[in-house]
Amino acid sequence: MPRIVLLVYLGAALGLSGQTPDTPAAESAQEIARLKRTVADQERRLASLERTVRSLQATAVAAARPVRPSWRNAEGWAAVKLGMSRDQVVEILGEPKLTDIVIDRQTLSYKDAAEPVGNVVIVDDRVAQVSSPRFQIFITPAK
Repeated sequence: MPRIVLLVYLGAALGLSGQTPDTPAAESAQEIARLKRTVADQERRLASLERTVRSLQATAVAAARPVRPSWRNAEGWAAVKLGMSRDQVVEILGEPKLTDIVIDRQTLSYKDAAEPVGNVVIVDDRVAQVSSPRFQIFITPAK
């Protein structure tokens, strides 16, 4: 008789008393369902955080982007250097209001409605002279 008591005691100690074969499977299915819900929730939270980070990065990049110089401010005129191409000048200052072309010499004129703001002289597609009386910038080639 002591053997039966010992087996019953070991079975109870291991949690086997009164279990049916379906109980562990049902508990496992519930645990799997709970874990799936947890993973789905974590994925939603992660996607939300990634959207927030992308938004903050875009804002930081936009704030760090320097103000683009143009022909209406001194920074734009100061950015134009001798030897630049016409395309580089137009990228910095924008399209001129008037372009005077004589053979291989172009004069790009930037002006407001009434008064001139400045000129860029281009010879052989390279800046040869920059003048802006409004911003007191005069760059002429060294001779």
